[in-house]
Amino acid sequence: MKRLILVFVFLLGACSQTVPQSQAEVQDEAAVESAQLTQPPVQVSTPQLEVSQPAAALPPGPVTLVALGDSLTQGDGDDSGRGYPGRLLEMVNTVRPDSTLVNLGQSGWSSDALISGDQGIDSQLTRAVAAVTAAASQGRNPVALVWIGSNDLWYLYEFGEGSAENDQLDADRFSANMDAILGQLTDAGARVIVAMLDDQTKRPVAVQGEAFVSITPDEMERMSAHINWYNEIIAQKAEQYGALTVSFFGTDIFTNPDTLYYDGNHPNQAGYNVIAQMWFEVLSGILK
Repeated sequence: MKRLILVFVFLLGACSQTVPQSQAEVQDEAAVESAQLTQPPVQVSTPQLEVSQPAAALPPGPVTLVALGDSLTQGDGDDSGRGYPGRLLEMVNTVRPDSTLVNLGQSGWSSDALISGDQGIDSQLTRAVAAVTAAASQGRNPVALVWIGSNDLWYLYEFGEGSAENDQLDADRFSANMDAILGQLTDAGARVIVAMLDDQTKRPVAVQGEAFVSITPDEMERMSAHINWYNEIIAQKAEQYGALTVSFFGTDIFTNPDTLYYDGNHPNQAGYNVIAQMWFEVLSGILK
């Protein structure tokens, strides 16, 4: 049995409840960051976005974005603290003024933690359903953004043994979790957009063996294949629940030095700019 190694990159920190951001707050933060973003646009390879069948536009009026996920949603690697959700809110406010954001992302969380909570922090899913219900009751348009699964994969191979049996059990678990997440958000009245994962075995942190050092080369190969399995599950569940998808599979955001934080694992500010734009490309289809 492998030793349980706590990797500092993914330590779970105790975070306070997130307060919805207003347009004015986001604009103030954007002004602070703007001086750092005056260089020429970063050239990033992005795949063709995989979007579910066209969905009906949201009714007129402001939007409440509710973001669920791990460190990529919380914004690790972004010194401004905005991550992709804060940037996305700014974009949404250009077409839907007075829109707001509730960012529930927690660094280090898996889909299990997202559903059940962890280390004294309440379930993201429970809080998201409450936020969606409240927004709908106020005549706002709730949109849930789900990006989860990276830590499920890291933990599967770091803390367990790679095998066909374990991979099957994990896929079944992840599929059930996606049912719970997408099903509850949809039932609460949210329009859902869910992210398909990048191949994180290609990130420098994995290639250089700087974290999750108990994952063997054979397990890295298994993990790369398992990411495809996760993405198939995500695509199937998105179709089942009428969710839209945004795909990060095949993008070089997590390998391009121009968009990668120095930890070799998370995006930097330029990377989050690209990520936010990719989410907006999908979201804009229902903001017409």
